[in-house]
This record gives sequence, structure tokens and C-alpha cells, in this order.
Amino acid sequence: MAVDSGAPSGSTNPVVDYHMVYALLSIVLAAAQAGDRWGLGRWWATLSVVRSRRWLR
Repeated sequence: MAVDSGAPSGSTNPVVDYHMVYALLSIVLAAAQAGDRWGLGRWWATLSVVRSRRWLR
């Protein structure tokens, strides 16, 4: 029978892993076009390469 000593085990939560949280956050920020408000999105959209290839926006 194993006794829990209270020491950290180094395991992670498989349900709410930080990779999943960051992936979801990235998707939400991209869908909300956060780059236009807090980033370089408006400047990026003015580049001629981006204007001719809308998928880069």
C-alpha cells in the first residue's frame, strides 16, 4: 500500500493541459482579429503582398 507523502509527483492534468489552454486561446484571438487592435494587423493588411493574397490576412 502506497502512502502519499504530499510531495509533487510531476504529473499533469490530462483534461486541462496547458497546451490545450494555449491552443484554445490562440484560436479565440485569431477569430476575434485581436491583431488589429493589439498587434500589427492593420499595418500587415496594408502591405501589397497581403492585399493581393487575401488568405494572408
